[in-house]
Amino acid sequence: MSALPTKDEINYMLAHASDTLVPNIIVCTSVCGIATIVFIGLRLYSQSLVRHDFYLNLSDWFLIIAWVFFAAFDIAFALTTRAGGGRHILFATDPRLLQILNIADENTYCYAMAFIKLSILSLYGNIFSSKRFHYVLWTVAAIVCTWAISIATVAIFQCTPIAFGWDPTIPGGFCINYGLVVLVAGVINIITDFTILGMPIPLIWRLNISKQKKRELTITFALGGSACVVSIIRLAFALRVGTTSDGSWDNIPAGLLSVVELMTGILAASIPTYRPLYQRLFYGPAVASQQPTGKGSMSGKGSEATVNDQTFVRNSSRNVSVSAGRFPPEFRPGISVTDQIEMVVYSNKGGNWKRVSDTE
Repeated sequence: MSALPTKDEINYMLAHASDTLVPNIIVCTSVCGIATIVFIGLRLYSQSLVRHDFYLNLSDWFLIIAWVFFAAFDIAFALTTRAGGGRHILFATDPRLLQILNIADENTYCYAMAFIKLSILSLYGNIFSSKRFHYVLWTVAAIVCTWAISIATVAIFQCTPIAFGWDPTIPGGFCINYGLVVLVAGVINIITDFTILGMPIPLIWRLNISKQKKRELTITFALGGSACVVSIIRLAFALRVGTTSDGSWDNIPAGLLSVVELMTGILAASIPTYRPLYQRLFYGPAVASQQPTGKGSMSGKGSEATVNDQTFVRNSSRNVSVSAGRFPPEFRPGISVTDQIEMVVYSNKGGNWKRVSDTE
């Protein structure tokens, strides 16, 4: 529970009775909500171009669960406008509902962020087969889950009794320094963001592929840095949460940035799966449905195909593959997801790539 407004603060609120951030809340939640649906829809469609059926792997499920929590957060944040959110606290129409929605937002935000990160970690696990790297993935996943559960629990019980959060007249009630909790949670969130962002980079640069392809793959993963930037900006605004006497107004910028942060997180988790869609748009449907795996491939399951400068082989396992090596000109390096169980051999004859039949 924040401190009660002072006389000067009350006079300021009365003088600015017409101030409102309600339109900002409605526009932000609507645009970001629609955008996340598009991002996930494109992800599933892109993967269907390779699989030729509808199949969800663990990374997909994690992201869909993250979206469910995001949708709950988005809706709850928009509903705060019905109780006074986006206006000065003096004009809040239902402080109890406002506090309950704020607690719901804090919980759904934590779990949405956690499942976004689990989706990315699961994607890494499919791409890279190194056992040592998988141990690191499990460690980071455990930290993320612990972070989410801890912060969500503290958000619920930040005041004792919980009702003291909207009714400071309850005898014996008290609240913790929630602003400090927000600071610690934000710092840990940013640290895990950058940790997850940088985890695959060393493995990519150890692949036996050209520097140009390494840079392309690095950029693909680094696009997730946009969410890290938003997290840092959000933390600066979130420091006022739990410390201001005008929470229904002062906490709104942090809430808006939280919506944007989760949206960019969902996009960052989906970008690595967009390669087949990109190929379909720029190179035609035939190329999008063919995803060879060449030299430098690191698969999460199954055996890895070994090729030389004259051939390349498609790996016969369900995986997310990093395509590289010397391919026919219509193929481009990147990341794709495939369920096809097929081995195809090409040979470079006279400067032209030709498929080698099974009888040869």
